[in-house]
Amino acid sequence: GGLKTRSETELEASGQFENRWRAQASLSHEDVVDTRMLRGGPALRWHDFFEAQAFLGSDESRRVSAHAHGGYSWARDDDSRAWNTGVGLNLRPSNRLSFSGSVSYENLLDNLQYVDTADRDSGEPRWVLGRIEQDTWSFTLRVNLSITPDLTVQYYGSPFVGTGLYSAFKRATDTLARDFASRFHLFAPDEIAFDADANAYRVTEADGARSYVFRNPDFSFRQFRSNLVARWEWKPGSSLYVVWSQGRTGYVPEWEGSFSSNWDDLWQQRPDNVFLVKLSYWFSP
Repeated sequence: GGLKTRSETELEASGQFENRWRAQASLSHEDVVDTRMLRGGPALRWHDFFEAQAFLGSDESRRVSAHAHGGYSWARDDDSRAWNTGVGLNLRPSNRLSFSGSVSYENLLDNLQYVDTADRDSGEPRWVLGRIEQDTWSFTLRVNLSITPDLTVQYYGSPFVGTGLYSAFKRATDTLARDFASRFHLFAPDEIAFDADANAYRVTEADGARSYVFRNPDFSFRQFRSNLVARWEWKPGSSLYVVWSQGRTGYVPEWEGSFSSNWDDLWQQRPDNVFLVKLSYWFSP
C-alpha cells in the first residue's frame, strides 16, 4: 500500500428484499501508480486491474443475523490476482447476552511486490521486487454480558495467521512504463543464488559490474489478541474496571504453507498477560 494515484471507474448495485436481507455488489476498474511502494524510490505503475465485490447480510436488529462477503480482483497486464471471502454470525439469546463471530480468508498473488532496497550505499540502489503468494486467515469472537444494568462483562478474541512465499525476483527499471515487462528486469538463474546459511539471496548482475545481497522475504506470522473487561458502575458516574489482556505473537523468516501447523504454532507461543485495574470516582459539588 501507500499513497496512490489512480484512474478509477466503478459500477455499484444494491437492493433489499423481504425486509430482512440486504445485497450489494460492485465492479470497478483501477489503474494504479503507487508513489510509496519502492520505499523512497521512484513511483511505480502497479497494475491495471478489475475488482468485483459482493455482500449479503440480514437484519442486524433481529436476534439472529448473518452476513457474507466475497471479492475477486485480477490484473489486465499479467496473472496477478487476489480473492477474499468471509462470513459472520450474530446471536442475541437475550437482551443481556450477545455473541458475534466472523472468519475471513484472503489469497493474494502479486508479481510486483516490494522486497528490499539493495546496494543502498552505491549511489544507485537496486529496488528488488518479487512474486508473492500470500494467504491470510483472520478470526474474531465477541461476547457481551450484562449481569445487571451496572455490571457488564465483555470479551474480545482475534487469532490471525499470515504466510508469504516469494519467487521470480526482479529489479525495478522503467517503473512508469505502460508495457508491464518493461518495468523490471527478471533475474536470470545465473544471476541469483540462495545462500541457505545466511537465509539471503546473492545477486551478480549479468554484466558483472554489480553484486549485492537481500534477505529472504518468505515469512509465517501468527498472532492472537484478546481482552476480557469487567465494568462495575458502583455509583452514578463512578466505575471500576478490571481488565485481562493476553497476546501471543510468533514470526519466522520462512514459509509454512500448512494452516494446521501455523495454528498449532500460534498456541505454542509464550503468552503475554496484562492485568489492569482502573477506578474512577465522580466528585460532585
